[in-house]
Amino acid sequence: MTDSFSFIHAADLHLDSPFVGLGDTAPHIGEALQEASFAAFSNVVHACLRHRVDFLLVAGDVFDSRDRSLRAQLAFRDGLKQLSDAGISSFVVHGNHDPLDGWCASIRWPELAHVFPGGSLSARMVTRGESALAAVHGVSYHTQEVRQNLSSWFPAEKRDPYSIGLLHCNVDNNADHASYAPCTRADLCASGMDYWALGHVHTRDVLRDRDPAVVYPGTTQGRHPREPGARGCYLVHVTPPGTTRMTFLATDVVRWENPAVDLTGTETDEQLLDALARTCSELREAAEGRPVVSRITLHGSTPLFSTLSRPGLVSDIVGRLRETEGRASPFVWVDRLEIGVRPVVDVEARRRSPDMLGSALRLVQRYRDQPGGADKLRELLRPVSDVTRGWRLAPEPGDQDLLRWLDLAEARLMDELSGE
Repeated sequence: MTDSFSFIHAADLHLDSPFVGLGDTAPHIGEALQEASFAAFSNVVHACLRHRVDFLLVAGDVFDSRDRSLRAQLAFRDGLKQLSDAGISSFVVHGNHDPLDGWCASIRWPELAHVFPGGSLSARMVTRGESALAAVHGVSYHTQEVRQNLSSWFPAEKRDPYSIGLLHCNVDNNADHASYAPCTRADLCASGMDYWALGHVHTRDVLRDRDPAVVYPGTTQGRHPREPGARGCYLVHVTPPGTTRMTFLATDVVRWENPAVDLTGTETDEQLLDALARTCSELREAAEGRPVVSRITLHGSTPLFSTLSRPGLVSDIVGRLRETEGRASPFVWVDRLEIGVRPVVDVEARRRSPDMLGSALRLVQRYRDQPGGADKLRELLRPVSDVTRGWRLAPEPGDQDLLRWLDLAEARLMDELSGE
């Protein structure tokens, strides 16, 4: 290797993806969310131009579904054309969300854009003048259900020049994502690649920083509350004799955040509203000019427990925050306020007391501590569910849901029974 070069590694653009798990929003909020995936990809393109990289890698799930929209395809084509016109190549593989057997419009891709086919591995050389900078090896998903270990298709021997593996896969059986193209870190390290440009896992993660680098950049734009924090791509600089240096670049245009606010010591409604306004200001500042969609959890021991349990009060607070923070620029839209506060009671002391509250708290603790306690709670609640048809209309609650309900029940017991 004789020349230094740079590239940007992005994945999981999910262009034209709908935002999910979000309640009603004001029109300007909905519009910002609808355009977010496109704007994030535009930021990737601008980052390539601004940093004058040699090429762009996109590691799958460019689109959100196999029947990708025409708008999404044209937006992607236009972005790659900007790069091609500037002399920047792009290399793309398709993943489980946008397999090659999905619908594709009959549009012409730019000269310097290359989409890897499915079914077999292929490679493209990146050159600068007469110098070979890197070999990019890649394979697309021909169909959604790819269960083979595609990493075994990549060359096992180390070769010149710098070798890059472009792959949409699940490494080490990540439980948060479907097991498509499953492989292990050991599989990737046994290959002849210098850099594994991966996609599929939506949270950025550098599994290994050298020999070889194994990198998930995550999504370019968070799409729901389970994708909080900065989202973006990696700018990668490679210098002789193959030293790899990575820098994360945020590309998201709307940020999801799920802060927890401790109300311990908060005694008045005014103090509560001040704490929430302060939290929104902190979210706005940390997002560096981006709008924020937030789910705020209130916790801690506070005399406001009874107040926050009043019907309609939480909705009123959320409405107030939407009127003030949701109309600011940039906005902070409070999608939900989760209540996890507890009354100001010495729980351990009351659990030891011989009265009705002590007996109830000891019973709660038994369910919480004993093996299979969640299963016992589920069976205990089943007659109630059968009468109300609750679990026939909604998914059966998981263990964590039941334990959270148990915490809420304990808090309510302490509030109702701890007085004289």
